[in-house]
Amino acid sequence: MDAIESAANRVPRFVQDDQGRIVEVILSYDDYARLLRVLAEHADWETLPPHLQDAIDGVLAADAATEGGSPKPLREVLRETGEVP
Repeated sequence: MDAIESAANRVPRFVQDDQGRIVEVILSYDDYARLLRVLAEHADWETLPPHLQDAIDGVLAADAATEGGSPKPLREVLRETGEVP
C-alpha cells in the first residue's frame, strides 16, 4: 500500500441519509482512540454513556499496558498525588 492510499484510508468517512445530512462518521482505530483520550481528559465522566466509559477504560488500559513497569495500588497513587488523605 503506498502512502497516498494509506492516507486516504485514514480520512474519516461520512455517512449521509437520503436528505444529505451526516448521520455517522467512520474513524480509523487510531483516530477513535485519540478521540477517547480527549474525552477522558476533558469530559465529565458522569455524563458519558456507559459504552463510552467502557471504551475509554479499554484505551487507557491498553496505554498502561504498553508503558510497562510494575503496577501500583490505586491508594498509593492517590496518596502520591495528594488526592487521598
